[in-house]
Amino acid sequence: MNMLTTRPSKRDKVGFLNRDLMYDLLEGDVPVGSLVYMPRTLSATIAIGDQKYSVARVSDRPDERLYQALIRIMTGSEKPPVNPWALKDEAGRTLALAEEVKRGFAVSRADESFSFRKGTRPYHLYRDGHDRPLGSVGQATFFTRTLHMDLPAEFDPAFQVFLLTLLLSLTMKQLDSSSSYSA
Repeated sequence: MNMLTTRPSKRDKVGFLNRDLMYDLLEGDVPVGSLVYMPRTLSATIAIGDQKYSVARVSDRPDERLYQALIRIMTGSEKPPVNPWALKDEAGRTLALAEEVKRGFAVSRADESFSFRKGTRPYHLYRDGHDRPLGSVGQATFFTRTLHMDLPAEFDPAFQVFLLTLLLSLTMKQLDSSSSYSA
């Protein structure tokens, strides 16, 4: 499989107020699927060929905000349980999980574990315990709207797009927290 890229989808059949991010998934110049990312819920639907997938948090509980963490620390309360993102197929089977850690993600797929963290501009995927990146996901340069998933063929397209949705979620969370400070 060649590198997957995205381009914004045409918004012909959605309402004017729809704020979902819609992308065509391309292999070379050939469309192979679509990604609809919902910023409000930090979730996504992925269609690749005739297969459909979903990406969402395991529970509906929102992340702990900074002020909540400060209150928790001052009162000595327990830290809330982790709430990872899950990639699921149409039957509801979990194909991959990702948990935000520091400035990246701990990702697991079947019996494999990975670290997904920022290198230079795009994020890089590393096998746990290794320093050599397997590939990259994200925006190659600052001045492009094209997002890429440049990973080896051992990673199926759904997993590659899952990694991209993690970056979209991280970006949306950062935008949300920066706007709450400026309000």
